[in-house]
This record gives sequence, structure tokens and C-alpha cells, in this order.
Amino acid sequence: DVLEVFCGPSSQLTHQCQQMGHRAMRFGLAEGDLQTSEGRQRLFKVLTKHKPKHVWYSPKCGPWSSWSNLNGSKSLETWDELQNNRLQHIDQIALGIVLMRYQRSHKNHFHWEQPQNSHMFKLPYMQEIRQMLLALEVDLCMAGDLRDPDTQNHMRKALTIMTSCRSLCQELEGLKCRGSHPHQQIAG
Repeated sequence: DVLEVFCGPSSQLTHQCQQMGHRAMRFGLAEGDLQTSEGRQRLFKVLTKHKPKHVWYSPKCGPWSSWSNLNGSKSLETWDELQNNRLQHIDQIALGIVLMRYQRSHKNHFHWEQPQNSHMFKLPYMQEIRQMLLALEVDLCMAGDLRDPDTQNHMRKALTIMTSCRSLCQELEGLKCRGSHPHQQIAG
């Protein structure tokens, strides 16, 4: 039912899907390094063998984050480092576009997750994604009750999800924080 790509070995999405009795699997670094052609070949073998109804894609956000942008603006040297880092991860964007096209061609769904302030979705390469998918914004304090394990304060963590699934948009619509609870400050 769900193939989660670029995730950790104990990601919650796959875990929760399995808890609900759905077939779900991960493709993280343990399954293959998607920065290599061998890793991508393994991913496509899994994709063609299992034919998931949903692919949830969450590539590395670091090079595209607001923090990276802020740090990159400190000097010409740090800006060049940031641009080089982004170039090293541009293949993740190309892979996401290919996965979206594959899922659409098989009449299945594709979802792309990034932190809300990520600059990734603003790239010109993402035009097709912006045209073909619906944009949804959620805060994880509302969509999942995300809390700091030490203080138990809510953690806002705002996400943008680009999705081909209208029913997902309807299910998650309105899960933006209304400020009715305190938030744990997230650093870095």
C-alpha cells in the first residue's frame, strides 16, 4: 500500500501504516544509497515488484532549509559551499520527478514532503511537481501530536506536502496550529 522513500529505519509513517494492517515498507539508506545508481536500481526493483498505491518521498531537506540559506548568506565562501551542497543533492529532485511520473503512469499516488520553509519547491526544476500535485500544509503538533520527549511540549514542525491524492488533502486540511498550546523551541 505504501512505500516510504528517504526515511529512517524506524520512521513513523511506515510503522503506523503497518499498525493499521496496511502493507508498508521503507526504502532508506539501509535498503540502498539513492545517491548511487545501484541504490536507485534497487529502489525501482522494489517499486516494480510491489507496485505500491502510495509512494511517500521525503528527500534530504538540509541544503534547501531556511537555516542553510541564512548560513549561506554570511559570506561568498559560505554561499558557494551551499550551492555546491545543493548541486550534490539535485539528483534527489530528478529522482522525485521520475517517481511521480511513474506513479501517475500507473494511476497510483505520489506524495512529496518537505519542511514548510524549504526552498526546494521553489526551484524551477519543480515546475512539473507544482503543476501536477496539490499543495498541503500541516503542523505536526496537530497532525500527529508531535511532542518533545523531555518536556512533553508540542513541537510545531510545519510541513508542505505535495500530493496527487485529493482525499489526503481533505483528511489533513485544517491541521495547522491555532496557537492553543505552548511549543518547544526547535533549535538548528
